[in-house]
Amino acid sequence: MTPNQIKANLNKLVHYNSESLHIDGEFKLSGAVFRKDEKGRFYYQAELQTMNGVIYTALENITEIDSETV
Repeated sequence: MTPNQIKANLNKLVHYNSESLHIDGEFKLSGAVFRKDEKGRFYYQAELQTMNGVIYTALENITEIDSETV
């Protein structure tokens, strides 16, 4: 997902896949965080709502769900 797609997908279901955490499913995109790393570079993180809390992940790990196929 790109930063431009965040606004259009807020409070909608998105697909999240993390092989390292063994998570593959649909979660609500509840927000996005704009951060700055130690080297001064800016980046976004997605905030995904789960039944037990939230997951913060890189935008590259989530994709839009085509509303026509849902």
